[in-house]
Amino acid sequence: MKKSLSAVLLMILFSCLFIGCEKDIEQKVLLSPTNVPGFTTSTQSLVLSTTNDNSKVVTFKFNKPDYGVRVVPSFTLQFDVPSDTTGSNAWAKAVEVKLSGDSTEKSYTGKEFNSLLVNQLKLPTGTQSTLVVRLKSDINQPSGDASPVKPVYSVVTMAVTPYKVEIIYPALMVVNGDGWATPIERTNGFVLTSSGFNNKYEGYLYLPNANGWGGDGFKLKSTVTGKVYGWGSATTIAEGATGNLWLSPAPNYVKVNVDLETNSLSFTPVRFYITGDNNSWSTTATPMTYDNVTKKWVARNVSLTAGNKFAFTANGGWDITYKVNKTNQLQFAGAPVWDNGPDPNSKDDDSVNITAPSTGVFTITLDLSQGDGKYTYSIE
Repeated sequence: MKKSLSAVLLMILFSCLFIGCEKDIEQKVLLSPTNVPGFTTSTQSLVLSTTNDNSKVVTFKFNKPDYGVRVVPSFTLQFDVPSDTTGSNAWAKAVEVKLSGDSTEKSYTGKEFNSLLVNQLKLPTGTQSTLVVRLKSDINQPSGDASPVKPVYSVVTMAVTPYKVEIIYPALMVVNGDGWATPIERTNGFVLTSSGFNNKYEGYLYLPNANGWGGDGFKLKSTVTGKVYGWGSATTIAEGATGNLWLSPAPNYVKVNVDLETNSLSFTPVRFYITGDNNSWSTTATPMTYDNVTKKWVARNVSLTAGNKFAFTANGGWDITYKVNKTNQLQFAGAPVWDNGPDPNSKDDDSVNITAPSTGVFTITLDLSQGDGKYTYSIE
């Protein structure tokens, strides 16, 4: 009898354990939500001005998706225009804002939101545009490998009217080393800027006092944090380092790029040319001369016919090329697209060649001294 009772109890216990295990297995089944629930914006239409700079003008809220198991998703807001949200390269130009921690909302003041729209998304000022905002929920793998769980999204749209402001980009200022003098304030010709407000800085430097170690020793100081960066290696910078950075060969006019996310540094010596209809698109026939007093490149006695097209090229090639965007702002174009179709991966599709305003002999200048986003030119 005791053996029979024991057997029954063991069967009951085993059944309970099996049911419990089965329940645990069911609880560990990963669900695939179809969207991020409850994604809303506090306003559908927004007109920005200096009067609401310091006021909270928009808040995005949402609820966390149910994945069926305990996971830690990351959330990213993506801001874009309707024309970039379809096709094979959809959302490629979106401005992304990662949300911190367990936050399920994000608010902006008028000044912050206007900066995002104008400086990063490049929306026109003083006119209404349609803004598409997509919320992305993603599961990150602890190993860093790609997650097998596909991201889920929700989208809202807004009508926004930003206003024009004088843009002051975050900058890395050149700080002197070895006793040579540099300006103590932000000064043209001694600055790298982040036109995307994204920790990536670019500018052009000419440090003429070569001292045998590859040019003038210098450090970089952030106008945002006040941190100073010095020598890490030939291709890196290091916060608080006592060693100086160097540009080589020097003296030379050098394109400098710094990424504060990876602490990487790169530089390329450059010489500029005018390339266009006036010289059959030669990349060497019309050289420009650098003036270290004005910090500008100059080409004099350039004959142009009204409607002639040209671009600024460097080093006898096309890799470093500057053209203009739709608002006539000078910008990096990179190598041109030679076929008849647009290349979604090329910046050249956003740029057009510069047009000569009239027929005559001109002095053409190229000013890269104010850092990325502030490059200018003139035809006089």
